[in-house]
Amino acid sequence: MASLRFLAVRVGDLVVVEGPLGPPEDWWVGQVIHAEGGARCQANSLFQIACVDSGVIRTVNADAVLDILQAGKRDDSGALQAPHNHPHQQQGSGQGHQQGNRHGGVSQQRRF
Repeated sequence: MASLRFLAVRVGDLVVVEGPLGPPEDWWVGQVIHAEGGARCQANSLFQIACVDSGVIRTVNADAVLDILQAGKRDDSGALQAPHNHPHQQQGSGQGHQQGNRHGGVSQQRRF
């Protein structure tokens, strides 16, 4: 089951990643900044991981993650949150009496 460790990885985790030469000679440590699921199921298939040594962001196959060193916060799943209704979002732009013409210009409506 150790080879399926990548299934438990979440955004924010500090992970050990297999380098191109393979373990135990080649590995690096990074923090997961994005996880991508597959088309048929939501199991991890790709990660974007920021290398802790260089800061370089790499996209890696999920099975290249060897282990989780430190789990990140689990209270935020990364899903979109419901919009907040702030008073400033209800205000108009102040341009309610303007119309765009077909060339992209704006003309003022006149009131008599």
